[in-house]
Amino acid sequence: MRILLTGIPSYLQRTVAGVTGATVRHRPYFDDIRSKKDVIDQVKKIANTGNYLIGEGAGHALRGHDVVYMPFWHLANSLASQEVYDEISRSFDICVFASANLLRPGYSADLEAQVFEKLKMPVVVMGIGIQRKANLRDDLPAGTQKFLEVLRAKESYFLTRGYFTSEFLKEQGMKFVRPTGCPSLYFNPDGMRQALNGIANPGLVESQKIAFGGYLGSVADTIVDAHVLLKPDSTAHYVIQDEVVVYNMNIVGDDTTAAYDAPSGRIVAPLEYKHQEKWQRKNELHVFFDTNRWRTWASQLDLSFGRRFHGCIITMQAGIPSLMIAVDDRMREMLEFIGFPHIEAGIWNREPQKKAYLKEFLSTIDAPAVIDRYNACETNFRTALNDIGIKQAPASLVAKPPVAAVRAHEPA
Repeated sequence: MRILLTGIPSYLQRTVAGVTGATVRHRPYFDDIRSKKDVIDQVKKIANTGNYLIGEGAGHALRGHDVVYMPFWHLANSLASQEVYDEISRSFDICVFASANLLRPGYSADLEAQVFEKLKMPVVVMGIGIQRKANLRDDLPAGTQKFLEVLRAKESYFLTRGYFTSEFLKEQGMKFVRPTGCPSLYFNPDGMRQALNGIANPGLVESQKIAFGGYLGSVADTIVDAHVLLKPDSTAHYVIQDEVVVYNMNIVGDDTTAAYDAPSGRIVAPLEYKHQEKWQRKNELHVFFDTNRWRTWASQLDLSFGRRFHGCIITMQAGIPSLMIAVDDRMREMLEFIGFPHIEAGIWNREPQKKAYLKEFLSTIDAPAVIDRYNACETNFRTALNDIGIKQAPASLVAKPPVAAVRAHEPA
């Protein structure tokens, strides 16, 4: 099958040099990232580095087919050119649109509606979810309503991040709707199972090689988390996803200031952000623009503990146990669907004896049952794609090798 993949990209979109008609040209290298401006520009291109996992998972699920990733901006910029859309229609059999929090009050999907109205082929919307479900039916923007109207009128398929989104889309009259979870969940199933098998271990509470994720620059929650788990002489490793463009985390210096060490993935320039003075541990802040590099770094850890869904998922892809703190509707929907052990932020934040609570929580996890649930969800995801006509390779061929065996230049 000839598949046009668009929407949220993998990190490989950094090699796109240009697009003409239905042809995408790639450079054989990545742009260097060194300065403050480089870091901010790269984060802005993807909006949130956790999004890399969504595009990567979607692309990986299409292996075995003739797949071309076409940046969505090319489709949007070509709306006035019927010639371009005719060429695209001749070149592909189906479009897969990698999505995330598209259904939300603050975002109007006008461009998506126009693009899919012009595309004369079936559309698979993969990974679509709801960001804030309160009053969504009343507050859904007109552009998003148009987007749903367009897809309701053509051959379309929705693979959602969870049950609530599925029910909402069915209410909107969509015919093929399956809750399948985020496609990033199935990128490296063996690594995920290894991580799930290892999380039922109270001894992880004493680990000192931990990745943290959250919302530095907005709230101090992650700083509290690090102080609970880390000894005074340990170093907190925090992974940035979008803080430098959304949460007022400022890299000190002008645009040319040396800010990033690519081999370690560390921010090396001074930073300024709210609540920074509350740190009582040494800390290093990392950011990754290559998911293979991110997984390689994560594979050296003992645990990921955090408030970011994809920051924990990539650590699990590397086979390392991760425990999430659910902070919003997005995380709750995805975690409810996949059945991963997690802690509610409201409960955790109020708990006076956090370390004892966490040890008890880990001791009660039924790892075999969690893995069984994961296996069922993976089968459901691949069955849904098969039902659409996007045939899946046998599981033994789909699974990637352990992260340590993945070459740094290997495509995702």
